[in-house]
Amino acid sequence: MKRRPFLNAAAASFALPQILIARSGNPMDRIAMTSVTFRFRFSQTSPDGKGDLVLTDIPAYFADEFGLTNVELWSKHFESQETSYLDQLKAKLTKAKTKLINVQVDEKYNLSDKDPAKRTASIDLCRGWIDTTAYLGAPSLRVNSGRGEKAICIESLKELTTYAKNKGLILLVENHGGLSSDPDQLLSLIEEVGDPDIRILADYANWPADADIYTALKKVYPTTHLISAKTKEFNAAGEHISYDFDKCTRLAEEAGFTGIYSAEQWAAENNPEDFEKAAHWMIERLREGIG
Repeated sequence: MKRRPFLNAAAASFALPQILIARSGNPMDRIAMTSVTFRFRFSQTSPDGKGDLVLTDIPAYFADEFGLTNVELWSKHFESQETSYLDQLKAKLTKAKTKLINVQVDEKYNLSDKDPAKRTASIDLCRGWIDTTAYLGAPSLRVNSGRGEKAICIESLKELTTYAKNKGLILLVENHGGLSSDPDQLLSLIEEVGDPDIRILADYANWPADADIYTALKKVYPTTHLISAKTKEFNAAGEHISYDFDKCTRLAEEAGFTGIYSAEQWAAENNPEDFEKAAHWMIERLREGIG
């Protein structure tokens, strides 16, 4: 039968201790979701520049619609980094009885840039997001390695790890293109920075097309602080067909991961209303996988 998109109608040699999540017996305590999932509903990231969501809506929306207490936010959805705006966001998080667990920083920067001025600008941009994340009370933020020289990237990450540590944060690097695309190289970046306050944010899907994603994940899971539990394409029967989502979760649990899984949906073309279906699907699958 021809399939159509449903949404359209790991042991590493360098392992770091994980932040332990209190065992409450409720798997929902280990599940979050990122605002990336609803990017088509934000004016900043929708294809037509229109949207019905703003970031200050997210805490109540995630709590009321999905029963979540953990929230992850994308830098592209912030309307400001001014204190007055961040105070509004903090108040919304508190009112919804939610907590911010991470900020994903995706702006124009390259921590591996050979150009000293561009590298300095990139570090300064990330420092600004570290300040923002610390002010909001989150425990970590994620940066990208960028494309370029590994040695330059390592020096950049050392500077940012120290800065983040002084703000009480853990710095995360995701398998998110560039130098971080290869699991061995990603692990090498973390190892060569040589600080327990830099960890990996492991994404189920962000590996090269020819990669064995399960082998890659098994390599990075022991060094992982946070997981992006991503889905991509579904078929008409509501089955996730891009890879085995449940297997990705199972491998993490078998590797001893005790942290939070943040649900993320990323498909090429989808109707905005369909993302709620994917969100409920991810949350239910994670509940079963870690329960």
